[in-house]
Amino acid sequence: MIYPGGDSASRVAQLANIAHESWMQDWPIEVSDPARLDEFVDLLRANKAEWELSFWLLDLMLASAERVLTIAQAQDDSSDRIESLVDALVAVWEATQAPGIAQRFVYWGCLDARAPDEMFRVSPLVRQARRRIGHR
Repeated sequence: MIYPGGDSASRVAQLANIAHESWMQDWPIEVSDPARLDEFVDLLRANKAEWELSFWLLDLMLASAERVLTIAQAQDDSSDRIESLVDALVAVWEATQAPGIAQRFVYWGCLDARAPDEMFRVSPLVRQARRRIGHR
């Protein structure tokens, strides 16, 4: 697994105005916030050319989107944000084509999963982005 340098997470925390402590094991998931999803998408788009920032922002955005989709499903509500999220994923890939970003797509896409209960709620949109960029 390719991870960005340690200071990049701190830079993302500062850009997003979120907590970042060394003891946080799953940091982007712990600080995800469905109410700030649009803000995180905007930050991802603004920093898409810097793969190390994009790496963390991608996790932050997808973890927040996961929570949004959980709420939407509980309310039997479809999200109009799906296409925007897919567009953001494609934009990050096109800007960086970084192996670390490709690895995050594989992780969030749960490529070996066949049933919905074996994957994240965001996995279908990550898979859609992968198809658009030509990843098989």
